[in-house]
Amino acid sequence: MASRASRRSAIAWRAIVLASLLAVLGGARPLSPPPFHVPAPFAAPPEAHGRSVEVWRTPVDPETGLLLTGDVAVVEQERRLLGLDARTGATRWVSSLEDPGSIWAGGRFVLSEKRGESQEETYSLLTVLDARSGVSLWTAVSGFPADGPWRPYFSLIGMTARHAIVSLPALRSIRAFDLADGGVAWETALPGGCEALPVPEESDDDPDVHGAADDQITVMLLRCGGRTHLLGLSSGDGGIRWDWPVTDRDVTDLSLQEGVTALETHHSLTLVSAEGTVLYDYAAADICVDYCRVEVLGDAVVVARGGDDTETMVEMTDRRTGRHVWTRVFEGSSGYGLQTPGDRLYMEYRLPPPLEHPVLDLLDPATGRTVLTTADPLGDDDGPAVTARHGSLFYTLSQSGEKPVLTAFRLLPGPGDPGWAARGGVPASAWPDACALLPGGPGIRAGRPAPAGLSLPGSVTCELRPASSGPGPVVKVSILWVHPSVGAAKEATGNKGLREPSGWIASVADEALFLDETLTDAALIRAGTILVTVEALGDPALTRRSVTAVARNLREGPWGGGR
Repeated sequence: MASRASRRSAIAWRAIVLASLLAVLGGARPLSPPPFHVPAPFAAPPEAHGRSVEVWRTPVDPETGLLLTGDVAVVEQERRLLGLDARTGATRWVSSLEDPGSIWAGGRFVLSEKRGESQEETYSLLTVLDARSGVSLWTAVSGFPADGPWRPYFSLIGMTARHAIVSLPALRSIRAFDLADGGVAWETALPGGCEALPVPEESDDDPDVHGAADDQITVMLLRCGGRTHLLGLSSGDGGIRWDWPVTDRDVTDLSLQEGVTALETHHSLTLVSAEGTVLYDYAAADICVDYCRVEVLGDAVVVARGGDDTETMVEMTDRRTGRHVWTRVFEGSSGYGLQTPGDRLYMEYRLPPPLEHPVLDLLDPATGRTVLTTADPLGDDDGPAVTARHGSLFYTLSQSGEKPVLTAFRLLPGPGDPGWAARGGVPASAWPDACALLPGGPGIRAGRPAPAGLSLPGSVTCELRPASSGPGPVVKVSILWVHPSVGAAKEATGNKGLREPSGWIASVADEALFLDETLTDAALIRAGTILVTVEALGDPALTRRSVTAVARNLREGPWGGGR
């Protein structure tokens, strides 16, 4: 009996403990993810101030890029690798490497990968330099692709702060070299039955990328039993984190940023986190034919995709959970317009007609709302405005012509005028009201204001319509832009490629050009820094009177418009 009582007591005690534990667990809440974090959209960096001053410039080789590591800017010049002081442009070092090939830079190191050729076979040559001095630290030379394991061929996957990570197809493995001394930091065998995709030929104009690496993750496309897989490894120790089957599509581009892998085809875009979670998977006809762009800021993954320089869809996804957060559509833009200089999120687009100017919206990454509209410092269609940024400087890389130039700029701080940045540093007082430029006389004046980001009190387009409701001639005046200098306005006029005819129109303003093929009823006027169009379609006589009146109003008005 004592034995049974003891057992009953023990059972009761366990029931009490279990009930207490269930009560505690029942009241507990599941662990929530850490707070969502993105860089603050306020306290905008110098890119938001609009008006630029050149600090230094230097010629670079065609098709070169700019790599910043610390305060060293790494470029190619006359097929040599140069380390420039990012603040002054002064040359710190010139590498002894000739024709260095593909360049990576980060932390204390610069990495060169060059494809060599011997007896019609290619091999890879890795060279690591000290980023501060340009001194070569070590070199590794691979075998040829046809060689066996005794002298394995390798190809570079990517560079982290500590390692150069390569693929060794003959050994079916991935190896990490220590950047400091070239020693083997780790080596990982590929999963059974898997092999690396073939290395693209050197002659390919735009070879496919099959792998990438950053400090968090190393990713690589493999072929496993007739299927394509994406393998993710820890960049620190080479441990395999995940093996993800890829839908059988032709991957045209693989990229990696802050641990987020982007797999792109002409008709799909897939994003995978460092943990192997699919964050974004969108498929539609031709979505990335023009361009898709992915940027990561903190926990925000921002995607720009779409169109033919007419419309771009910008979406943000939480990279911790894959949750879609916001979507915005930008007219007059392309995927190239998405930029993240200085850990701020910008979108470039063109203002709606009649205004002819690209601007940048500083966006709040958490909500997608516009915080500030600023002028594009580059101001043309050659590419993104900001190639890179260091401190208070930003850099543009001109690829036009035979002699590309790298230029460093500093931007001037703006006054309290909220539209100053968007107008490229031109005060509102320099902008005429389109309705004030119309010729005098009876009629109804109908104006259209500028976009709110410009903070202009007047209209940018105004029509003089007949007072009666019946048909009649309409005169339309539109302000294209007010430039910060006469030189910039002349350049903008010249870019239109219009022929200046002889006759009365050439004498009414600093420049006056007909816009239409018949040279009768639509004209462009440049008055100092101001560009204006005047139209009276179908009525050449009214056009002549209106152009003359508008030119006079520009000269006599308070805007300082021309002669």
